[in-house]
Amino acid sequence: MTDEMEINFEELSNDRVRNISGHERGVEARKKFKLDEFDALEDSVEVVVPNTIEAIATSFFQGMFSKSVQQFKSKDAFLEHYKFRASPSVMEQILRGIDRSLAARGGAAFKY
Repeated sequence: MTDEMEINFEELSNDRVRNISGHERGVEARKKFKLDEFDALEDSVEVVVPNTIEAIATSFFQGMFSKSVQQFKSKDAFLEHYKFRASPSVMEQILRGIDRSLAARGGAAFKY
């Protein structure tokens, strides 16, 4: 897999941040990683969450991925496209963020 097909949360944490939160930070991360372009790819995208990150708040996840989740229309389709490598506890938080993104009316819990 090439670097262009990977999103690495280490770029957000610099090994100093343990908890990532905030809707606006998620929106900024979406722009930084050019998720609109990744959404359009046919190939899957690997999302690496280093073990130094202990928590990803739902607000951050929705800011970063809610638009993508809505585009793929199901948890399975989203997870088929975005392959997450994360600890079990962080993966639970990611799955919760996906569920909340799908439950939100109008495409996202937060408006862009």
